[in-house]
Amino acid sequence: MITAPLQFLRPTKLMRELFVLLALEETSNLSQHQLAKKVGVSSAMSHNYMKDLIDQGVVSVSGQTNRNMKYVVTAKGTERRVALMGAYSKEIASLYSIAKQEVERRLWELHREGLKSVVLFGAAETGELVYSAAKTTPIRILGFVDNDATKHRMLFGKIPVSSPDTIEAYQPDGVLIASSGETDAIYRQLRHLSEKGVSIVTL
Repeated sequence: MITAPLQFLRPTKLMRELFVLLALEETSNLSQHQLAKKVGVSSAMSHNYMKDLIDQGVVSVSGQTNRNMKYVVTAKGTERRVALMGAYSKEIASLYSIAKQEVERRLWELHREGLKSVVLFGAAETGELVYSAAKTTPIRILGFVDNDATKHRMLFGKIPVSSPDTIEAYQPDGVLIASSGETDAIYRQLRHLSEKGVSIVTL
């Protein structure tokens, strides 16, 4: 399920339908209010989705009140969920490929500007994308750092995640901020490194 706010993509009706089916297969005794919250729509919109899915025979319902009402994804619904998930996965893979190509282009650009080795700041999805894209470029990823202490010692590929305090020990040409949020705060945090000749760059 998509729970984070999106800036460039908006869930379509088909995506919401997929999320409804996934939610119901996970927990069948959800109220429409709970379902709405889980899928990210209003209660009225959740009611409309459920009515439509029931009318199509994709979902069956039993019980008369919210306390005993139970939704079950039918065999037809399972087939529908499989088909939607296949299309969704294919589209996500395509978007990932496009994003990876753009990151590769940016890394080559940074390399032409003189960046040879970097530490990645941000041990999350964007960091994984940069790490993967960097394999086709001359830029060396020396390490991962993150402010979240719970991520320290996790492995990204074969590289352990460390505290930002360790950046200088890697002796990088630069630090590439691969975080989806708080970029300005990270810049301020790393300002002392730029004064020592370490480039602080973003995608």
